[in-house]
Amino acid sequence: MALTVKLEDIRVAEETDFKKPSLPPITNSEHLQRPSLGTTSAGKSIDWYVDSQVEEGNWVEQVIPAEIVGLSRPITVFRASRKTNLISYAWHGDKNTFCPPMWWDLSIGSGACGLGCRACFLMLTHRIKRDPSRHLLYDNLDDFVHASEKWLKDSSRRRPHTLGVGIDRSDSLLYEGVIPHVRSLAPLFANPEINSNQNKLILLTKTANTHYLEDILPEHRGNVVVSFSLNPESIADLWEGKWPDGERITPPVISRLEAAKYAQDLGFEVRVRVDPILTPKGWEGEYKDFIYLVKSMGIDFKYWTLGTYREKNKQLDAWRERWGLSPMEWEPGEESMDKDGTHRHLSEAMRIEIYQTMTELIKEEFPTGRVSLCKETHTVRKAVSLCNSDCNCLI
Repeated sequence: MALTVKLEDIRVAEETDFKKPSLPPITNSEHLQRPSLGTTSAGKSIDWYVDSQVEEGNWVEQVIPAEIVGLSRPITVFRASRKTNLISYAWHGDKNTFCPPMWWDLSIGSGACGLGCRACFLMLTHRIKRDPSRHLLYDNLDDFVHASEKWLKDSSRRRPHTLGVGIDRSDSLLYEGVIPHVRSLAPLFANPEINSNQNKLILLTKTANTHYLEDILPEHRGNVVVSFSLNPESIADLWEGKWPDGERITPPVISRLEAAKYAQDLGFEVRVRVDPILTPKGWEGEYKDFIYLVKSMGIDFKYWTLGTYREKNKQLDAWRERWGLSPMEWEPGEESMDKDGTHRHLSEAMRIEIYQTMTELIKEEFPTGRVSLCKETHTVRKAVSLCNSDCNCLI
């Protein structure tokens, strides 16, 4: 029997059904763990614009308790309503770069997600208009549900099309304990009258917050894909965000793998993005051990999507410094970076060697594993025989 989803039911579910930890309420507070900020070329503090949004009443700054976001410390966000373009669409490829134009993204937030990754392209995309340590979180849930239903019912919708939950502009599960986007949308995607094409809802997270997914009824889980952005622990330490005292913001990789196993046991399809692959001395052994750990834990990622370090503009590091984030602890070196397709990449020869090595390591433990490349050029894809569309963001 088809399920009819009403906004009134979602609001009731928010108040009663969704399991929430017994925690103090979210409260306004001063900045927590603020890094030392730089200035603009005009001499203003780099955060003048975002602070003006609070002063004008457009954004509300709040601190979310650590237990709700699944981190070791509280995290500061801005709360606001998004009025337009609740679902974003853009082609991320060009004539040289493969990225199928078949995925859309629910704009649940704006700017870097708050986990502080030191190579996040969103620092360059938004510059002064978003603080990478204080994510802009949109909380008009009903509007997002309406937009998603309209997207599913669109006559142009086709089976391969997918909808991400902030996969290119937030983190799908970091704020699920604050705004239950995923738990509200899962029934829509399970309803054959609304989702006649059986389109997929794609999540992407660096958290271990899959415990929120247990609130989704088993019959509503089939069209939800839970994907994880992962690297070996030592590699994650080199580029993922850190608090000013040096502790990493993101949960330990083993906790995230346990969360992936839990999602798999709940019946969700799980995938992994190993991106960016970094190559300090001994990197092959680190990735070999990581892949073996995945196998030993009984995790069966349907897709392995790979990417090497890349950026759209060499100014990225300058904006990281202005926003007070610590530098990456390993970088390939400016002399190694070339403009190729839509991004500045490692040299083509280096990328080919890395992808060949990674594919061999994955196939040793997962002979039938489906490996693909993210936003790579056609020439590299051909060179490593990975001319497929088994991409994280697609069916």
